[in-house]
Amino acid sequence: MVRQHRRFELLDVVFADVPIGRCTIDQWEDDRGEAQWAARVLMPRAHGSTTGRLIGRTREGGFLAGAAAFATDQDGPRGARTVLVELHGVGPLEPTTAPPPPVPEPTVEPPA
Repeated sequence: MVRQHRRFELLDVVFADVPIGRCTIDQWEDDRGEAQWAARVLMPRAHGSTTGRLIGRTREGGFLAGAAAFATDQDGPRGARTVLVELHGVGPLEPTTAPPPPVPEPTVEPPA
């Protein structure tokens, strides 16, 4: 029996080092008393991700992270461009520190 079910949004989410925006998290305790979680997120159809670390910011300002694996996808609301992906947590979703900001790519100035 599922206990302590909680649904919430994560913002500024990164999965497998790729920014993916926001996602919905379902978190619960299973029959063995272990924490389980799953994430649903709209991603580009050609995302290619199968496993990776998911990290995101809660509305309260904290950060959560955990390993996740691709579970399934279905056509998203934007037609052929996006899919609604379900990721299953592999282990706990735990508080963490903010990830480092992305490093901007260097720009090349044309010769004068």
